[in-house]
Amino acid sequence: MSFIIFDTEYTSWAGCQEHGWRGYQKKEIVQIAAIKVSDNLETVEAEFNAYCRPVINPVLSAYFENLSGITNDFLQKNGVSFAETYQKFKTFAGQLKCWSHSWGSAADDLSDGHVINENLHLYDLPDDNSLNYGNIAAWLQQQYQKVGIKNPPLSSGQIAKVLHHEADLAALGLDEHNALYDVYSILSGLRHFKDEFIKYQQKGYKNEVAGN
Repeated sequence: MSFIIFDTEYTSWAGCQEHGWRGYQKKEIVQIAAIKVSDNLETVEAEFNAYCRPVINPVLSAYFENLSGITNDFLQKNGVSFAETYQKFKTFAGQLKCWSHSWGSAADDLSDGHVINENLHLYDLPDDNSLNYGNIAAWLQQQYQKVGIKNPPLSSGQIAKVLHHEADLAALGLDEHNALYDVYSILSGLRHFKDEFIKYQQKGYKNEVAGN
């Protein structure tokens, strides 16, 4: 069965990672990107890539623009509402497993699903049928340890670079912290450990180290 790799970008400011998006700062999603991948790690459908206009803080910070490469002008021309983007993403994903990658406070089974759920709450949007989220970061950490990578990447966009696959993503014309780049970076990590990932799927995505 196929599965989804997805990533989100959301509003941020200098220092927000350290102090946790205080006060007026909210994690409003600006971009959702995803690819549908076969069990053999081949892409199997046109990619999903959509941009959302934030509402609570409608003007992107200069920090976010520099980090992501997504500008206010671009978003005004290409962005739609989060509600519209989320419904399109749900249609794209269907009932398939939706993997993303995160450490820190979101390092649990929801990963970027946390941010999506937070936006549903921010905008008071009902959702009776949540997507099937998963976090691939812990599994990748196991693979890094097996091959002696002592300082594993903390963000999804760094995976391709630490495994020396960044040249494979050059045609995108993007870089880390653009969600579309980041999903292909995650895919490059799974392909790097392809044999192990196939075994992981066959075990029903059971984590052999954590035992869950």
